[in-house]
Amino acid sequence: MTDPGGSPEPVNGLRMATLPNLLSLVRLLLVVPILLLLARSEPASDRIAILVLLVAGATDLLDGLLARRRGSITPSGKLFDPIADKVLIAGLVIYLAMARNFPWWLVAAILARDLALVLGAVLFFRRNRVVFGANWSGKLTTFCLGLLILAYVLRWEGFYLPLTVTAVAALTLSYVSYGRRAWSYGSVGGVPAGEPGGGMANSGPSEPIGGSRLEPGERGG
Repeated sequence: MTDPGGSPEPVNGLRMATLPNLLSLVRLLLVVPILLLLARSEPASDRIAILVLLVAGATDLLDGLLARRRGSITPSGKLFDPIADKVLIAGLVIYLAMARNFPWWLVAAILARDLALVLGAVLFFRRNRVVFGANWSGKLTTFCLGLLILAYVLRWEGFYLPLTVTAVAALTLSYVSYGRRAWSYGSVGGVPAGEPGGGMANSGPSEPIGGSRLEPGERGG
């Protein structure tokens, strides 16, 4: 699970074998049965798909709860948890666009943002050995997109427009927020904003690069 501020964390490596990461993996694997259920013509299949979606959402809440209660949020969790969310959302919106008139332009905007985030995360990790967690705008966007996806799954047509407007507003906000954070961090050669020599103010506190490292035995998601 991600940390609340989404601040960068210096790492030497990524330890994947943690319980929160296992829950993220379960969420990732649930994409296939959800899509198969939605593709079936029986009305009951949609209801079962919603139940499986709720299970997927529960794994997201649970991995975060476990990480916070143990006080051990790991860099691997900062990477794997949002990737699982992005794959789930991407699979759902692509299917809904193909089968239930979900707007393709919104699919393109979602995929473009997520691709930019993944490429940016890889770049920062390879160049500076740091990982960023999701910030508040990313979490808000995920929540708003989840409501919109639920409306399309349930075919609540009266909610399409207001939830689409809300999702677009959140998505735009996340574009600005993540873009500003990448510019703030990248434009000063890997010095987090808020540190000596840093650039614009960041959305949360940052840790100095080349400073603290993961302590042996740290766990979490």
